[in-house]
Amino acid sequence: MPTYPALSDDICELGDLNVRLFMMRILLMVVTGSIMLMAFASASAQDVPKRSAELQVLDRYIGDWETVVTASGTDEKSTSMESRRWSREGKFVLSENLDLPANREAHFLVTYDSNSKQYRACFINEELTVPLFGKWDEKMQTMTWNSSEVAFKHHSIHRFIDKDHVEWTMTVTSPDGEVVLELSAKQTRRSK
Repeated sequence: MPTYPALSDDICELGDLNVRLFMMRILLMVVTGSIMLMAFASASAQDVPKRSAELQVLDRYIGDWETVVTASGTDEKSTSMESRRWSREGKFVLSENLDLPANREAHFLVTYDSNSKQYRACFINEELTVPLFGKWDEKMQTMTWNSSEVAFKHHSIHRFIDKDHVEWTMTVTSPDGEVVLELSAKQTRRSK
């Protein structure tokens, strides 16, 4: 019987045929695993077909951001970290937000609805869900968001200063029109 120094003595005792079958199985598993890894890698969001011009507007949101929010009237400040990326198919921006002082998380989901010709978003945390509709102004480099289907109306304007800086304001009004919350924020893209 031939010897195979890389294999244990137990396997060599199985005979030439069994050793060859064993080696073929190992080779098949390695090849199969490699093919699966290549298929998974090619399915990343960077490889999806080119996004529409409307979805490309949302590229401005992608990245890791530090946000300092100021409450109007009290000038109380809060800092959060936000991570935004494209979904696997490149049709949604997925946003994870962590309010550092409160240790609370929130999530945004943003896309463009080509049927209604408007941007759509949803904000959600443990306490509330707010659906939003947006409109992009290319000249002003602003995205204006308004809520719908909620008692307290949200109005927000995001102004893109440059690729690394965003300023936004948000006003929340009660069902009777009274302003109950006014916020302003400055976002800075975090370097990698």
